[in-house]
Amino acid sequence: MKFLAAACLLVVNAHARCAEIVLERSGVEKLVVQALFKDHGRLTLARGPCASFLEQPTVSLANGRIQIRAHLSARLGFVVNGDCAGVELSSWTRVSGRPAPAGGSVRMEDIRIDEVDDANTRALLVNSGLAAALPNAVELDVRSALQTMLQQSVEKMQATVESFDFQDVAVANDRLTLRFNFRLVGR
Repeated sequence: MKFLAAACLLVVNAHARCAEIVLERSGVEKLVVQALFKDHGRLTLARGPCASFLEQPTVSLANGRIQIRAHLSARLGFVVNGDCAGVELSSWTRVSGRPAPAGGSVRMEDIRIDEVDDANTRALLVNSGLAAALPNAVELDVRSALQTMLQQSVEKMQATVESFDFQDVAVANDRLTLRFNFRLVGR
């Protein structure tokens, strides 16, 4: 026999809100590091002799955006005989993205470079096209995280998230708020 559970709160104005997860800055930082900085603590932007990556991330939440401050290391130039003939760059930088719902995930859209500490690195970064190497969309898989969390909390029962629909994703007051409907089936 199937056990069905849905956690819904009906508000008087007929607006249904089934669940809300509020992540403080530290929780968002853990998700960002887990989802993006998977390559030995690095987010690789370009591989090969002319490589670039971000490392040592810290996350802040402001202006409706998830902001990631990280150290950028890059070699920009041309590959000649298997080596990168060019310039080495190193600077602290801040990139940000606007969180938006996408299926069962939160997608960081409108990703941009907001700040580069070193002026020379900033100029080369803008002119090199390395900014375009930032992913167009970075996803944090909320549905999968919810499935794992629920499965771990229910002993001797298999719990499956059958449906998952976002109502709203917002950054405010140094928090990321995720509002969604879901249907949980236990077996």
